[in-house]
Amino acid sequence: MRIILKKVLGACIGLPFLISTSTNICAEKDFNFTMYGGANNIWSNTLFQFPASVISDLTTGLINDEDYIGGSYRYELFNIKQDGEKVNMYKGRFFGFRAKDLFSNIQYGLKFGWAPKFSPFGIYVSCAYQFRRFEAEFDDTGHQTYKLNSVRPGVGIRLTPFIGRVEEDSWSPILEVGTSYNYYFNVKGAYDNNKDQFNSGMISTFALGARNPDISITGGVEIDHYNLFNKSFTPDAGLTFPYANVKSSHITIFISFTHEFN
Repeated sequence: MRIILKKVLGACIGLPFLISTSTNICAEKDFNFTMYGGANNIWSNTLFQFPASVISDLTTGLINDEDYIGGSYRYELFNIKQDGEKVNMYKGRFFGFRAKDLFSNIQYGLKFGWAPKFSPFGIYVSCAYQFRRFEAEFDDTGHQTYKLNSVRPGVGIRLTPFIGRVEEDSWSPILEVGTSYNYYFNVKGAYDNNKDQFNSGMISTFALGARNPDISITGGVEIDHYNLFNKSFTPDAGLTFPYANVKSSHITIFISFTHEFN
C-alpha cells in the first residue's frame, strides 16, 4: 500500500510538469486546466483560492500569455448514524471563525483535461489532497475528535454537445462525469489512531455547466459510495466491533471555474 501511495503522491506532484511539457507538443486549445483550493467554510475557502490562483496564473501566463480564471467553492453534507439514529456531530460552521470552523474540511487539487478542438468528447485526470476534521459522539467512545488525511486520484469524461458554438466564440452546455478513489493515509481519532477503523473508497462526480473558448463554469455533486467507518474493525481481538451499526453519508456540492487554453 505504501508503494501505491508513493505513486499517487508522485502523480500529484508531477501534474504541473505534465501541464507545461505536454502543451509544447500538442495544440494548446486542446487542453483545460485548474488548480483549486477549497474548504467547508466560506472564509477559508476564499482564502485558499489565492495560492492556487497565483500558481495557476503563472502556469497559464507562460502558456497562453493571459490571466488565469479558476477555482472552486464547496459545501459538504456529512452525517453519521448509529443504530439508525443521528450521531451528535460538530463539522465546523460555514460562517464560523474558530480554528475548528476554518479548518474543518480542506481540499487542494489539480484537474487537467484534454479535448480535441473539433470533438465534443474529452477526458480529464485529477488528483487532490483532503484534510477532514469533525467531532462525533459514539456509544462506545464518547466524544471524539477525528482528523483524517487522504489523497484522491481520479478520471472523468467531458461532453460538449454543441462544440461548434465554442468555435464561434459562444457558449455551449457541458456535462462532466467522473470517478475517484479516496485513500486515507494518516488519521487521528479513537482507538490509538488506528487507520483500520476507516474505509477508503470510491466517489462519483456529476456536473453540468457551460463553456466558451476561455472558461468553463460547472456545478455538481460528489457522492461517496463507501461507509467511512469499518464495520468489521475490532480493537480487542474480535470481542468488540464498535462501528458494527454505524453508517455515514457524504455528499459535496460544488461550483467550479476552469481555464481553457486557447
